Amino acid sequence: MKLMKWTMVVMLMIVLPLAGCNDIDDALFMGPVGWAIGYRSDNTAAILHTADGGGTWVEQGDPSLWTGMNGNDISAVDRWTAWAAVGSPGGGGAILHTVNGGETWYVQSMPAGVNDVVKGIKGLSRSMAWAVTLGGTVMCTIDGGMNWFVVHHDGVTITQVNRIDAMGSDIWIADFGSSDGAMIHSRDYGTTWRRELLPGIDLLQGGPMGVSIVNAQTAWSAVKMNADLYRTVDGGSTWLMDAPAVSGPNDIDDICAPHADMVWAVQNIGGMSGGRIIRVYLSKGSFISDIMDPMSGDYQYEGITCFDEKNVWVVGFKAFGVDPALPDGVILHTDDGVQWTSQTLPVSDVSLWKVSFVGAHR
Repeated sequence: MKLMKWTMVVMLMIVLPLAGCNDIDDALFMGPVGWAIGYRSDNTAAILHTADGGGTWVEQGDPSLWTGMNGNDISAVDRWTAWAAVGSPGGGGAILHTVNGGETWYVQSMPAGVNDVVKGIKGLSRSMAWAVTLGGTVMCTIDGGMNWFVVHHDGVTITQVNRIDAMGSDIWIADFGSSDGAMIHSRDYGTTWRRELLPGIDLLQGGPMGVSIVNAQTAWSAVKMNADLYRTVDGGSTWLMDAPAVSGPNDIDDICAPHADMVWAVQNIGGMSGGRIIRVYLSKGSFISDIMDPMSGDYQYEGITCFDEKNVWVVGFKAFGVDPALPDGVILHTDDGVQWTSQTLPVSDVSLWKVSFVGAHR
């Protein structure tokens, strides 16, 4: 049943986080807690977890529960709570959830009639999360995923979603299929929606690919294919191409902004060419971009999360034509923003897509 919009807003504003916490000894957590998601060759999602900042990663979950569904996104809320988005074209989609640090991952029931690929997800608390399908169905839960309901965006078409981010009452969606190069934005818990045009987009190349929220007034976006980065500092009323052509052409697949004057980005520059990690920051009134490839073309980078200007994780998958003995996936970490370390994976046959750490900006 469709909820009255005013009822939905009231419920979203007054809902409290789910009470309780696992009795696992906190000493088990020796550093930042995070999850990465990817997939094996049969397009079945694989979930990796660390409780010590990546010193040790372990695989979690029962993949037989989501066989054939690719791992598309993951969102860490706290050390016990995370959501994941999975799905493949023709095979439908699902939302996965853990409330015990990943010891168990549950497949949650989606609203009736929704069987599209779940492309993006963002958890805001133990009780509240947003999700969006590839085709633009927006969903929300306010009870920890026991019930998901469709949030209608009447009059605002969403064609082909790539990313979603949310903070407080704000939800931003990067609609790669946008016919006019617009970000999709709600400022009131999904009660109303609007299109926010990004200027200067070559629509033949595609629309917005990424989004990262700093606060209610500030967000960054990336577009395909010209490696242009946009920023709004007035809540989305205007977007400026503050960092044009920060790299060569190709997908900037994910971004993470620690503050208004800096954004991290990862770029897939083609199957034979590996990827790039891009740091963009304001210096003396102009944005400067630094480009890094710690793996020297062996991996394409697809996911990023950051705590600040220095503490960052990146994940990706193996490029074509490289040493077949290399693992299919890679997790990279820097604690100074310059030097990167490849972290040891528990499996060698998982290509990695997205990453999220508790307390980070993604």
